[in-house]
Amino acid sequence: MSRQSWLRGFSPQKSGIGTESGQATFRVFNVTPFCLYLVLAWYFGWHRVPVSVVVGALGYIGYAVVWVFVVRRAMFDAPTRRTIATILDQALPALGMYLAGFLAGLVAWVPTLGAIGNGLRFGTRYAWLSAAVGGPLMSAAFYFSDEWHSIPGVAAGIVLVNVLLPLYVVVLVQKLEQEKQAFELRAAHFEEATKRDELTGLLNRAGFADVYEDLRSVGTQQEMCAVLLLDLDGFKGINDACGHDEGDRILKAVAAALMTCVRSSDQVARLGGDEFAILLRHINDEKNAESIAAKMLAAMPQPVHRNLHLGASIGICVQRAGILPYEDVLKSADRLMYEAKAAGKNQYRLRTLAVPARGLG
Repeated sequence: MSRQSWLRGFSPQKSGIGTESGQATFRVFNVTPFCLYLVLAWYFGWHRVPVSVVVGALGYIGYAVVWVFVVRRAMFDAPTRRTIATILDQALPALGMYLAGFLAGLVAWVPTLGAIGNGLRFGTRYAWLSAAVGGPLMSAAFYFSDEWHSIPGVAAGIVLVNVLLPLYVVVLVQKLEQEKQAFELRAAHFEEATKRDELTGLLNRAGFADVYEDLRSVGTQQEMCAVLLLDLDGFKGINDACGHDEGDRILKAVAAALMTCVRSSDQVARLGGDEFAILLRHINDEKNAESIAAKMLAAMPQPVHRNLHLGASIGICVQRAGILPYEDVLKSADRLMYEAKAAGKNQYRLRTLAVPARGLG
């Protein structure tokens, strides 16, 4: 381990090569050294390099450098730039194959790399465009070149690699992306399921806490909200007399009734047993919360036995100018709910909470 300790000094850095600008810069360092070598080989007589090859090499260097400025200055719109670059990335290497012959075989991989890069960065259609342009042009270059025409098998192999490999890589990566998205979707569904009450489909305690904390993290001083804590009155007697099946039916009916009393922006949760919590957002005053609480008391479903009755006691905490921590507001609502029970049940108690400046989230 000590031998590799020097590696700890390196932290992973985000690479810009995946961007259009990064691709343009990479193009400069991709084939430019080889093109420069051809120019120097011609100048110093290292190899027999035709003047046409030198002109082509200088042309490619010019294209690579100029295209960096085209991308960085956002000349043309992005689809136009990418289409032109895709065509030139296939056409210029094909021209080089024709002019330089076997000498250009050292960079026969360039069109393939360009096609894969275009496809991965900008979408599958650019990989198809690379194949549609590069295949015929490379075939024509090999067919009319005396050197490449002498080894048709190798030439055909290079053409097939330049056409099929980019498409295969892009389609494979696309498949992996689809599987990744499907996995993330399943994970999101699983996470959502852990925040839902299995019986009623409402938020559970953890889900309600997350919703409240999300509101607290983005809440403003102008928003007025209320938290209602509702505990059923008489549910234990119904559950004991009628059985758990009837108890479950009552809980589902209560959940459905509560949902009819709130707006789409509000949240309803079953915290456990016969205890429910409601978060009301964007209320105008305490009367809004009282009106909704009265609707909930009136909407309580009744069991099948006439001598058994179901009610509810509700504690209401209204918050102005800020939002208190979750545990604090829940404790206050719980105290108010027990005050309502002690006063005779089937009623509510309300209190407006003052939020100290240091408690703002």
